[in-house]
Amino acid sequence: MKYIMLDLEWNQAYAQKAIAVQKRLSARLRGEVIQIGAVMMDEEMNFCGSYSVIVKPKYFCKIHRHVMLLTGITQEKMDMGIPLESAIVKFHDWCGDDFAFFTWGPDDIPMLKENLAVCDINSDWLDNVFDLQPIFNSQTDGQKQQRSLEYAMELFNIEQTLPSHDALNDAYFTALVAQKLDLKKGMEQYHSADEDYLFDETYGDSNIGEDGYVEFSEFFAEEKSSITHCPKCDKPLTDKHSTLHCKGRRYLTLLNCEEHGPLFLQIKLQKNFDETWRARKTVFLAKETEIAEYLSRLEESEVKKTKRKRKRHPHSRKKQTENNPEASRTQTPAPPVTSA
Repeated sequence: MKYIMLDLEWNQAYAQKAIAVQKRLSARLRGEVIQIGAVMMDEEMNFCGSYSVIVKPKYFCKIHRHVMLLTGITQEKMDMGIPLESAIVKFHDWCGDDFAFFTWGPDDIPMLKENLAVCDINSDWLDNVFDLQPIFNSQTDGQKQQRSLEYAMELFNIEQTLPSHDALNDAYFTALVAQKLDLKKGMEQYHSADEDYLFDETYGDSNIGEDGYVEFSEFFAEEKSSITHCPKCDKPLTDKHSTLHCKGRRYLTLLNCEEHGPLFLQIKLQKNFDETWRARKTVFLAKETEIAEYLSRLEESEVKKTKRKRKRHPHSRKKQTENNPEASRTQTPAPPVTSA
């Protein structure tokens, strides 16, 4: 098997242009790929080759100023690129038959798939992909936040000898970081983590023709937003905790199954291309460290709510008293009356 470190650069359109194009296509298109960069390695982590191509976009034809400054790809250079249809055929041929993709972060493959879907090109061959970020995290400090490629390079004392935000250069730097990791172990753990997921379904995805939710509160009003039975054994779930609101419109609830133990119900809300909402509902086995972090953050959240309530009460009372001096006397309770 060959290991292919993949990186992409893509052009973006200004908001109104992007929305207009997506409505015309009736498909999601957040950006158009303008550069594909890849480095191939064997299972012993030796370099076997590289691939780089500039792609000429079809819909977002004017280079975004931010993209130009970030990547160094000019309008002239982009205009001289080859169409995605031709670039992807050449890239697929270069990949060969037995390979796995590795990216730094979760965005590259979904973006490429969006572009191929618009061109009506099959993308099933892109499915064998691993995000190196969680592999890097699990083999270093065990944290879950997304770390930049520059952070990983600095940790491993890898000198940045080439400009970043060039697809081929970033693929090369990703390969250098991968050489410092136990990639085979990371791949095994990656698949075992997938087995922890007991349920995974998305609702209201207008990108594939479904009706999206105009307000995300509409989804929470439906029964499908909750779960009462274990997806694996169908036994009733108990010990439901409060829902924790995390960053990125993610909602996490801890439940318990008599047979499979603690489970997390996660609802993640994202915007569709037509400004409606879609909801991804997942249920997965909860690990001890995740439970501890969840309970800790839940407790912090409750403390913050209590403090906010305490701050509001005296403030509103003071304001009411200032506006109406008689209020303090009116609101003072009368002493209890006792009969003789």
